[in-house]
Amino acid sequence: MYDLAIIGGGPAGYSAAFEAAAKNMSAILFEKSDLGGTCLNRGCVPTKYLSHIARKFSDLSDSGKDGIFFDALRYDHERSKKRMEEIVLSLREGLKDSLLHDKVKVVSKEAKIVSEGVISCNGEKYQAKNILIATGSEAAPSPVRNAHISDELLLINKIPEKLHVIGGGTIAVEFSSIFRMLGSEVTLSIRGDRILRKWDRDISISLTQSLKKKGIVINRNCDFSSFKKNESEYLLSATGRRAYLPDSEGGLFEVGEKGGIITDGIGRTKTPGIFAAGDVREDSPDLAHLAMEQGRRVVRLIAGEEVKENTSVIRCIYTDQETASAGLAEAEAEERGIPFVSAKQTMYSNARTMISSDQRGFIKVLAGADRRIIGAHLYCEHAGEIISEFALAMDQGITADEMIRTVRPHPSYSEAVTEALRILVRKLDEV
Repeated sequence: MYDLAIIGGGPAGYSAAFEAAAKNMSAILFEKSDLGGTCLNRGCVPTKYLSHIARKFSDLSDSGKDGIFFDALRYDHERSKKRMEEIVLSLREGLKDSLLHDKVKVVSKEAKIVSEGVISCNGEKYQAKNILIATGSEAAPSPVRNAHISDELLLINKIPEKLHVIGGGTIAVEFSSIFRMLGSEVTLSIRGDRILRKWDRDISISLTQSLKKKGIVINRNCDFSSFKKNESEYLLSATGRRAYLPDSEGGLFEVGEKGGIITDGIGRTKTPGIFAAGDVREDSPDLAHLAMEQGRRVVRLIAGEEVKENTSVIRCIYTDQETASAGLAEAEAEERGIPFVSAKQTMYSNARTMISSDQRGFIKVLAGADRRIIGAHLYCEHAGEIISEFALAMDQGITADEMIRTVRPHPSYSEAVTEALRILVRKLDEV
């Protein structure tokens, strides 16, 4: 009998396996496809590689202002795709080797939960004291016919001349930006009146302006029931994701209205000894790094450790200029009746930004009445790296006064954090 059986080899699953091994727990992991899940094979890693390449190509194309000229700059997508596949394969093999090194048994077949503590796979039955469901998510059904999903877009060998993206969330915005920088004519069609409607409004507005500046056409308030596909366009549906539930018997877990498994804040389902982590959970924000922590958190709970239910959730978008967010947006704080003060520092006077980019962006910080940081929203170079500083402050209950004491390097993008905090502290003093 195993201490832990894990169904799904994506970020939540393999992170739980490593945590279990570190705690001397016996673990078995079932993965019917490739180790690494969507994130490594069809999501985070390949798309961020493409984003990196697109940004590099765009920077080189626009390097004349810095006195650098190319007579025959061109992009070879087939070669980039080959490199992308090499990176994914290398990471996948490294993951496999690490699991074997940690003595985690890996079964490359689809598993079924038969009953409490029993899993059936490939004609055999396995017993475990605890079961973790980490089967992830899949692309949501398209609102229009004959549309491709992001998995398929990553497989193409040639950049489409025209790309039409359906959706206004993170995936839609990232692919629109990437393929525009690589030469496609891009149209983005959304149901509502703005992209990234769940994000801070200033971020939504700034990113919209950036996309339009690059020539991306944004169609708002679209009725997709009457949508007709233009045959000259590659149509991508990027309207979100839905939980991928494991095969099981006997109603061992409850499924919510959105199709995900209902759990408490730590990952417990209604059945003792059965847990869920990652995108398969109801209301999951579909973030690999959060899935990793949820998987580890379940193992810590099984090991008898005290587990904190909530941590700040970091969200990032990798367009030509990064976007990152953690904690509450202004609208969320207002809806919850939480008193707050916000401060916004633009990047127009940031020396490092002026050296490296034509885009300026901003850093916005929110603090509560007790002066503790409750939210941060960044639209600037390296936003995905800087945001962790704010997440740490939120998780540890650090005040704006304490955070401002850190001396940040000059010239750097992060010194704009100090400037934003200076504005924030001044406004807090005036309240």
